[in-house]
Amino acid sequence: MLLIGSIFIFFSGLIYFLFMAAWLNFFILSGNIVIITAIAGIIALAVAGINIKDYFFFSKGVSLSIPEDAKPKLFEHMRNLIKSTSIPSMIAGTVVLAIAANTYELLCTAGFPMVFTRILTLHKLTSAQYYLYLLLYNFIYVIPLFLIVLIFSVTLGAKKLTEWQGRKLKLLSGLMMLLLGLVLIIKPALLNNVFVAFGLLASVLVIFTAIIFLTRRYLPNIINR
Repeated sequence: MLLIGSIFIFFSGLIYFLFMAAWLNFFILSGNIVIITAIAGIIALAVAGINIKDYFFFSKGVSLSIPEDAKPKLFEHMRNLIKSTSIPSMIAGTVVLAIAANTYELLCTAGFPMVFTRILTLHKLTSAQYYLYLLLYNFIYVIPLFLIVLIFSVTLGAKKLTEWQGRKLKLLSGLMMLLLGLVLIIKPALLNNVFVAFGLLASVLVIFTAIIFLTRRYLPNIINR
């Protein structure tokens, strides 16, 4: 489980790195055109709205999740992977599964990489520095994935992510995208200040905690749906 999970995570990070590298080159070619930054901000707001909606109305209407019609094929690949008795075949199958799953997931989680890459190109850096930042982003991106695999390996799959936990993650990412999108549209230069960045994160955590508290207190039916 640890071996297969680690291989899956490595290719997840690699695919996101290549995706962000494509965004990077697009944004570098477009330069510091204000309209490009504004469009990135508008996309961020749209993604934020959909994710926040999913917290209250999970999988109702438009949703940034793996499409239902794509899941059977992915699950079939997973079942075939489990049946494999050969380590090389299992590794090859994991690589194929990682590419397929992450191709679908790019459509669901493209917001953060796009916003990060646009913010990055607003700074005057060398090509090497740009790509090192992309590597850093993807290194941090895979840390929680690896921790999940580690927990699953130790507990042999006893721990599972519930729908409620998934909805809270949707809310958290939606709030972060909301504030980042607003800053990109109103005054992207604010993101040059590290204190503003920490302020945004602190604000998101406060708003997130408040919404969870109010939901538990006044809208328990949402939690127990």
